[in-house]
This record gives sequence, structure tokens and C-alpha cells, in this order.
Amino acid sequence: MNQDESESNDFRLWMKSLGYNAKQVSTAGEVVGMSASLASHSSRGLRELTYTERLAMAAATAGLPAWTPENAEDIETVRVLLRILKDETFSLKTGSGTEEEAVRAIRAVIRSEAYRIAMETRVEKSADPETDQAILALLRAAVQGTSGR
Repeated sequence: MNQDESESNDFRLWMKSLGYNAKQVSTAGEVVGMSASLASHSSRGLRELTYTERLAMAAATAGLPAWTPENAEDIETVRVLLRILKDETFSLKTGSGTEEEAVRAIRAVIRSEAYRIAMETRVEKSADPETDQAILALLRAAVQGTSGR
């Protein structure tokens, strides 16, 4: 497969977006539940990705864990946050809202979610402390007017 073909392969593009190199095909495949041979075939463009694999790739890209009853509420929160962000972006694009209103709404949502996470971690051990810390770091960066990255 030449360079142009590898860049047009969805699995390879996804791998690259997450920082995997060509030697890490099996590792990337494991992230979305593929066997090593299935990942290899996908990366070489020998098979089409299934809808389920594409959903798993989206979840992995978003940093979502596999669904369990224990983390269902957190995953639902991510869905609601995404809907709010999309709504605010849409209102900006259509001119029905101002940038200041969108920023205020998004900041309010981030603050309330960060506060909820901070309060929960004081009461019980978090199942995903790294994500909680990343959210809190982003919140602190937003308050200081800097990027969290």
C-alpha cells in the first residue's frame, strides 16, 4: 500500500489521530476490541470497518470507557455535554446567539460538571481519576484564561 492509500484508510487515519504508528496496529485494534489479524486486515484496507467498530473508534477517540452499569451515568453526562456544546455551536452559526452567551453557557456546564466530579471524589474513590484531574485542570485553565493543553 502506498502513502496515498494508507492515508485514505479510515482505520489508519484513526490510528494516526490517536498517535499510533504503523507498528502498533495490534495495539490500536485491541483498544476497539479487534483481534490482531482483524486489525491488520483493517489497516491494510482489506476489509470495511463495521458500524460497531466505528462506534468503538469514536468512543476511544473521545476517551470513553466501555459501557458498564457503574459508569453509565458518566457516559450519559458526556452525551448531554456534547448536546449542549452542539446546541451552542449551532446557535452561533445561525446567528441566534452571541459568542459571549455561548462561552458563558459552556463555562457554566463545565464548572457544574467539574464541581460535581470534585464533590464525588471527596466522598468516594473515582473510577477514573485521570479524567477527573484533566477536567479540573481544564477548569482551572479556563478560570486563568489559558489553554489546558
